[in-house]
Amino acid sequence: MSKLIVVFGGTGNQGGSVINTFLKDPNWKIRTITRDVTKPQSVALQEKGVEVVQGDIGNVDSLVAAVQGANAVYGVTDFWGAFFNPATQKQLAPGQSINKHCYDLEVQQGKNIVDAVATIADTTLDVFVWSSLSDVAKLSKGKYTWVYHFDSKAHVYDYIKEAYPNLAKKTSTYRPGQYAENWLSAGAFAPHKAEDGVYEQVSNVGEEVIHPWTDTRGDTGKFVRALTQTSPEKHLMGVSQTLSYGDYLKLWGEVNGVPTRYVKISQEQFYGLLPPAAAKEFDEMNAFIAEFGYYGGEPGLLSPSDLKLDEQPTTAKDWIKAQDWSRVLK
Repeated sequence: MSKLIVVFGGTGNQGGSVINTFLKDPNWKIRTITRDVTKPQSVALQEKGVEVVQGDIGNVDSLVAAVQGANAVYGVTDFWGAFFNPATQKQLAPGQSINKHCYDLEVQQGKNIVDAVATIADTTLDVFVWSSLSDVAKLSKGKYTWVYHFDSKAHVYDYIKEAYPNLAKKTSTYRPGQYAENWLSAGAFAPHKAEDGVYEQVSNVGEEVIHPWTDTRGDTGKFVRALTQTSPEKHLMGVSQTLSYGDYLKLWGEVNGVPTRYVKISQEQFYGLLPPAAAKEFDEMNAFIAEFGYYGGEPGLLSPSDLKLDEQPTTAKDWIKAQDWSRVLK
């Protein structure tokens, strides 16, 4: 008898990867949730055999209906969609930063997912996999309090443990590394060609800082599937490969046949690269990683090698080779 996995964020990088992985196994049926079942991404999933149902992450009742009968659920939220949406500015309370607003929004959306999944915790559910990150404020003992896009996800997991002990016993967390895809947009953190023809990557931390890197589209599904094949209450560092910032840049240059240079810049220069709210968020994130490590020394986290993977994670070299770098290599 086939099992059912319900995937939140099915049209995104993480959820899409989970769907693609489970489509390979005829023993699983897949359901995903979207506000608009008629949009092209939803139709494309339906054509692949995915059940696409209407639901709103802001409406708990719609989510309750969507998860009924599920044996596994993958939950994920999106901090940055609201953060970079100009309309969000109009929703801020007096004196509220957009960072705190998006934190509050993401926590509430995460709680809505959790409240829905809790309705099946004692019936059909075998495992709930929550896409989480480290609690930076806690792990840094209050030194870094502006890494809202990490803390929000960690605080949703805290909510699971506090509000639903039975669900917590069936919950595992997936902790992705930094998205490999971030460079493809040719944004501030991607290499840029300097006047002397060398491709520079600039950051406010040294090139020796370790960079846990994740092929989000290719490997998330592999990691989540492994979590569904073992007992719950596991916490997996979803890392495709670990490299220093400098080594990753060097590898990127070698694959693309271009010279590279890593440049550490001052905090003032770093703040000049981004809007102030984003700069502060990323500044504290980078400082936390440099001082405490990406996962902050949190105990009890597993590496992919600790679980049985049906497919091995992508290497950084193979991923770089497979991408279209035309937006970056100008």
